[in-house]
Amino acid sequence: MFDGQQKPITIGIVEALEATEFALSTLFNNQPEMQVVTTARDGETGLRALIEHRPRIAVVEIDLENRSGFEIAGDLAMRQRETKVILYSVAMPDIYVDQALRTKVAGYVLKTDTLANLVIAVQRVANGGTFFSEQIRERITLDPISGQMKTQCESRLATLSDRQIEVLRNLAIGLSVKDVAKKIHISVKSVDSHKYRIMQALEIHDRVDLARYAIREGLVCP
Repeated sequence: MFDGQQKPITIGIVEALEATEFALSTLFNNQPEMQVVTTARDGETGLRALIEHRPRIAVVEIDLENRSGFEIAGDLAMRQRETKVILYSVAMPDIYVDQALRTKVAGYVLKTDTLANLVIAVQRVANGGTFFSEQIRERITLDPISGQMKTQCESRLATLSDRQIEVLRNLAIGLSVKDVAKKIHISVKSVDSHKYRIMQALEIHDRVDLARYAIREGLVCP
C-alpha cells in the first residue's frame, strides 16, 4: 500500500478481458505508490467510470465494445485533462500509432512488453512525461518545424479523421449503418456522410472491398 503521507498515483483500468484486468489491478496495487480506483470492461462504462473517479492515469485497451480507446482518450482530453491516458494493446498498425498521437495520449504500451515497462510508463506519465514502447517509438519522428511527434505513416487512412476511422472500423466488422450510428452515438445521416467521404478518400466504392482494405491495413482483425 502507499505511504499515508503521500498521495497515491490513482489509476483507472479499462480492459475487456477479466484475466488481464485482474492482473493489472494486482500489479498496480502491489506498487507502494499506486492505487487502482476503478475498472471497467467496455468503453461506455469505462468512460463513465473514469469521469466519476477522476484517476490521474487511465490504462485503456484500444479495442473495446461501445467506445474505442481512442474515443475515450479524445473525450477525456476535452472534458478531464487531469486524467492522462496510456493505451495498452497488442495491436500497433501505423494508423493506430497515428491516431494515438492525434488524440495526444501520454503513452502507448504493447501487451508484449514486460509488466515492469508498464509500471515505468505509469510512473513517467504521472510525473508529467510520456512513454511509448520501443516498437512504437521506432515509428515516430519529431517534426523539426512544429516540434510535434508524428508517424511515418503513408497509408491513405492517415487522411481520414478520427471519427471517419471509427466509422470505417465498425463498417469493416460488418455493422450496418444504423448499428454504427447507434454504437458511436451519431445520426444515421452522419454515418452515411462519413461513409461517402471515406470511400471518396480511399477511392473504394464497394463495401466488401472497403472491409478488405481495413483488414489489410491492420485496422480490424480478419
